[in-house]
Amino acid sequence: MDRTNFRQVIDQLPIGIVIMDQNRKIHYMNQKAIEITGWKKGGNVPYCSYCQLRQVQEGEERCILASDNPLPSFRSHMPNYVDSDADFDMSMTKLKMDENTYQVLQISNPSLESHLEKVKTQELLIHETIRAQEMERKRIARELHDHIGQNIYSIFLGLDLLKRKIDDEKKSERLEKLYSVMEKTVENIQSLTKILRPNMFDYLSFEAALRSSIDDWKKLYHVNFHIKYNVLNEDKLDNESSLHLFRVIQEAVTNAVRHGKATEITIELYGTIDDENIYFQISDNGSGFHPQHSKGHGLGMQHMLERVKMLEGDIKWITEIGGPTRVEGFITIRKEIKE
Repeated sequence: MDRTNFRQVIDQLPIGIVIMDQNRKIHYMNQKAIEITGWKKGGNVPYCSYCQLRQVQEGEERCILASDNPLPSFRSHMPNYVDSDADFDMSMTKLKMDENTYQVLQISNPSLESHLEKVKTQELLIHETIRAQEMERKRIARELHDHIGQNIYSIFLGLDLLKRKIDDEKKSERLEKLYSVMEKTVENIQSLTKILRPNMFDYLSFEAALRSSIDDWKKLYHVNFHIKYNVLNEDKLDNESSLHLFRVIQEAVTNAVRHGKATEITIELYGTIDDENIYFQISDNGSGFHPQHSKGHGLGMQHMLERVKMLEGDIKWITEIGGPTRVEGFITIRKEIKE
């Protein structure tokens, strides 16, 4: 293994490695050591808080880990430029090289590692919650379509049959009103089912499914939509990623209509064949808002952020009171092309 590859391996270690001489001058640090201490090559490794205060005899090594009979490991506060309150776990070994003796300090920040572990656990919990929400939406949508929707549709057909057979004008008018209500109810259930679970992503391309949804949104919201679609790597987008991207667009549209009172919405998506990213932008002519004071938007915006983070992407909101508003970002696609 050459020196370059060896350094790459050392830099990937989850523990900090610091090589210093007997004067504590730093000759090498791996990436983890730099991240948790902020020290620099050529500088000196400070003594920990304990060693700074301990009483030593003349000629005795001050560092408790560098003494003749060192402890296998030690925890103490170590001066650093990253976390002034941090205690570090440390151990030390000696290394003879080129007729010189070096000290190899292994150092880690348990509090930082604990924090990172909590962040990872929280992200995993959020991701699993989002997946569970999608499964529940799918179940409710199926119930609406297979049971409630079908039952209401049967009533709708029965009213239509009665309407044709009744000659009484007043009764006919009442049935006509009931018929109109049931017709609207069937339409609402169909729209709600699509919102809960847009199953067209299971058998249509993302573009076709999105355009179909936009047609529904036009009827539902009475808003003018414009779409610019130039995604050349769509075949790398799996069903789950498609659904997450759709939910982000759907939430942006809902916010624009419900909170911004927009009347014009433009949806743009683009990406090249060789690019691992799909970029999106949703613009509207609504009243806008302050992102930092986004009451009413906050939870939806957080869900949008979590979804793009699941797809190794990012998102930002460019807006102000009075509008307009632009939501833009990207997702990363690293899936194999579907068979």
